[in-house]
Amino acid sequence: MKQSYIALTIGPIYKTLSNAKKPKELFSSSYIFSYIMKNIILKFKDRKFIIPYVDEKAFNENKVGLFHDRFIFKSQNGDLEKLQKVIDEVLKNVSQNLDISFEAVKDYLQINYIQKELEENKNPILKLTPYLDTKELFFQVSQNNDFVSKLRRKKGDKDNFLTLDKNIIDDLKKLSSNNYYCVVHADGDKMGEVIKDIENISNISKNLFEYCKNSYQLIQDFGGQTIFAGGDDLLFFAPVVGKDKTTIFNLCEKISQDFENRFKIATLSFGISINFIKFPLYEAVENSRFQLFAKAKNENRNNIAFQVTKHSGQSFDAVIHKGNEKIYKEFLKFVKIISNEKDDTNFLHSIHHKIDSYKTILETIKNDKAKLNNFFDNYFNGNEHNEYREFFDSLIDFIYISQDLNMVYSTLRFIKFVKGDKK
Repeated sequence: MKQSYIALTIGPIYKTLSNAKKPKELFSSSYIFSYIMKNIILKFKDRKFIIPYVDEKAFNENKVGLFHDRFIFKSQNGDLEKLQKVIDEVLKNVSQNLDISFEAVKDYLQINYIQKELEENKNPILKLTPYLDTKELFFQVSQNNDFVSKLRRKKGDKDNFLTLDKNIIDDLKKLSSNNYYCVVHADGDKMGEVIKDIENISNISKNLFEYCKNSYQLIQDFGGQTIFAGGDDLLFFAPVVGKDKTTIFNLCEKISQDFENRFKIATLSFGISINFIKFPLYEAVENSRFQLFAKAKNENRNNIAFQVTKHSGQSFDAVIHKGNEKIYKEFLKFVKIISNEKDDTNFLHSIHHKIDSYKTILETIKNDKAKLNNFFDNYFNGNEHNEYREFFDSLIDFIYISQDLNMVYSTLRFIKFVKGDKK
């Protein structure tokens, strides 16, 4: 016996996000797509949705868009014709609220859908996703910029549904740490393996929905702002150091733990771009995406790739493999913020400079713990270094376990950066 399904995709999300000049524009650009998807789904909420998980509370959610760029549901007779009418109704509502023509909205947005019959034992996500992927390849880039320009609402403009709540970011200073902020992209690894479990599809969709809600709360508690949360994808802004005095990496670990507890065989990779507040926003977003897809999701995946670009233009980066428990544990130990107010900047500057100067030597002895101990005993033997013996022990372990001096060096630079060296 066969079952009919309708699958839909909307875009161009990334192109729209990349046009944002300010955080509020970025939020609005993301939210508009979720708003459209939510209102289309609302008209079919009595249908059985495969993705996303349809929750009544989500229809009243206005803090972040929880409806991502695709949906699939079991269709009935007449649903295909109804869908086009519903899309037109929703887009007319958008055009009225943005005060631009219906034609301009329809010309800019790329909404494509298909209806297919599948055998009941077939996985609709695996079978229909390739069709949606193909349709996205043929998205036509609109030359009409009215839609994007209307998302850049100026102070005093007429209120519309994009006036969400008082907490939408107008200024990066509200979430920056000493004038620096993070743009973070996250994406699930091995999700193709997860969705193969056809008997558990409903639970998978629900867990993705709950993961997005929980991530939003974790990010907010840390002092950040979610821009996009849909499926296994996240995009958010955050300070380098959160309200709880831990770093952005500790926040990513909390988000990872929640995700990986829900999807046992899947992991989560992150791309982090840390920038000065006057750094162009679209470049920061692009760099975060590059860190994720070109570095963190390369080869073994389950990584955190980060880059810090200082006000001076200098930058440093590293890739941390979360799958290597020993290395990752040492990394998290190093980036944990010490609660005391002691100024360790001079000490950190000294040690990171020394490692940089003696990289060649360290490269030859990094797999010999006794020689590493001798090196640090010889070069850091002053009385002022006595109080840092525990730190040196951890550093030696980090070098020995990771065998990656670039990672160690970048981690030390990050700590020095967090402690106050922002130039």
